[in-house]
Amino acid sequence: YKERYAIERTNAWMDSYRSLLNRFDTTIASWLGFNYLSFMAIFLKKMKSKKFK
Repeated sequence: YKERYAIERTNAWMDSYRSLLNRFDTTIASWLGFNYLSFMAIFLKKMKSKKFK
């Protein structure tokens, strides 16, 4: 259950990126690049919300 929850949560976060949902890119490399960018943006938002000492 924990693995499925993590996957479903990640998919929900990815839904907020419209360019990934509507795949208008002509190459797989550019689509993959947008995936990497969105994962980095999600990661940075999560890191920013956590308080580090």
